Amino acid sequence: MIDPSAPKQSSHAATDAVSAAEDVYLCKVYEDVVVLDLKADRYLCLVDAGAWLHPEPDGRLVITGDGSTEDLIAAEIAATQSAPRRRRVSKAPTLEVPASHETSPIERLWAAVQIIDATRVFRRKTLGQLVAAALKPPMLSGRPTTPTRAFGAYKDAVSWIPGEGECLQRAFILKRVLAGRGIHVDWVFGVRTWPFGAHCWLQIDDMVVGDTLARVSNYTPIMVV
Repeated sequence: MIDPSAPKQSSHAATDAVSAAEDVYLCKVYEDVVVLDLKADRYLCLVDAGAWLHPEPDGRLVITGDGSTEDLIAAEIAATQSAPRRRRVSKAPTLEVPASHETSPIERLWAAVQIIDATRVFRRKTLGQLVAAALKPPMLSGRPTTPTRAFGAYKDAVSWIPGEGECLQRAFILKRVLAGRGIHVDWVFGVRTWPFGAHCWLQIDDMVVGDTLARVSNYTPIMVV
């Protein structure tokens, strides 16, 4: 946690090229800044830090006023970099992908196989390990199809397979099912504060897959995989 009594840098120093540290993601939620540290597998909330710490979509951190660059670097939240790594961003969701009711038995079988395999991969992994696994999609299982048919097959198959789990497991499994049918989706992680909460969901462009607009609209995206 940042020590508010620590010496502050000058306003000139606050304009240095500073970015989120590797595997660290930040977003501003009203007056606060939320930090996701993949290596530590944890979230932090910097209360009222939104007045001086301004995360940018490309990973840069704009530090103004009384903000302390040195404190952020010491806490391994920030790092000085000549060229910040590009971070993926998601569009504001406006639609939901419906599930098709016209799926075939073979499509449901392919989905079931992918669900079982994804459940095996998911077990006993940290969030960072799951993100790394999600970046290595499985081999294609069946011919490419539409998101509605692939999602429909998933919904039909998952009802027969126990242990679907919470949003993290559901999104990971569905992402792999869709990837197995040649469909790329963004895995979006979001947060809210007071009370703090974290959620994740899938999107194709501005379309939510396997979740609802009403639910995801309560969260501010912090990381997109």
